[in-house]
Amino acid sequence: MAAKQSEEEKLVAAAIAAIRKSGWPDLSLASLARKSKLSAEAVYRLCPDKTALLKLIVKSVDIDYLAAAKDPDADMSARDRAFDEILRWFDCLKPVHDVLQSVHEERRGELASIVDFLPLTSRSAPWIAECAGLPTTGWKGALLTRGLAGLLAETLVVWLKDGEEMEKTMAHLDRRLRTLEEWQNTIGQALRNARPRPEQD
Repeated sequence: MAAKQSEEEKLVAAAIAAIRKSGWPDLSLASLARKSKLSAEAVYRLCPDKTALLKLIVKSVDIDYLAAAKDPDADMSARDRAFDEILRWFDCLKPVHDVLQSVHEERRGELASIVDFLPLTSRSAPWIAECAGLPTTGWKGALLTRGLAGLLAETLVVWLKDGEEMEKTMAHLDRRLRTLEEWQNTIGQALRNARPRPEQD
C-alpha cells in the first residue's frame, strides 16, 4: 500500500505537472491550490509566493540527494570531494531539469536566472558541504558555504544548457572550485597575517 502523500508532496507534484503543461510564467498559486486539492490557506502556509514554491521543489531534490549520502572519503582532496558531491546533486536534479529550464527561459538572461536560483542553492550548499566533509561553521564555513551557493547557482545555468554528458558543466565546475579554493586560501592567509603577534620579552 502506497504511503499517503503529505500536503507538501501533493503541492510539489501538482506544481511540477502544471509547469510541464503550461510553463512557469503562467503558473498561478490559486489554480495550483485547486489542482492539488488543497485549500488556498494550506498553499499559502507552504509557499506564500512562487519563489517559495521553487524552494519546495528543490527541497524535494535535496531530500533525495541526502537519502543517498555516504561518509566523505578521507583519501580524496577537499576539492575532489566537493566536485563529486556537486555532480551527484546535479544528477538528483535531472528529473526536474525541464521545470528549472522553464524558470530560466522566463528570466531571459543568465544573471537574472542566477539571482533567482541563489535562494535555492543557498539552502542546498551547506548540506552539500557537509556531505563533502567541508567546514560549515566559523569564518571558514561561512565563506565556503556562501561561495558554494553562488557557484551552484551559476553552474545551474550552465547545466541547463549542457548535454547529457555534462561536459560543459564539469569543466565550469572544476574552474570555479579552483577559484573558490584560491579565494578562501587568500582570505585565510590575510586573516592570519592580521592577527596580532605575541610580544617578545
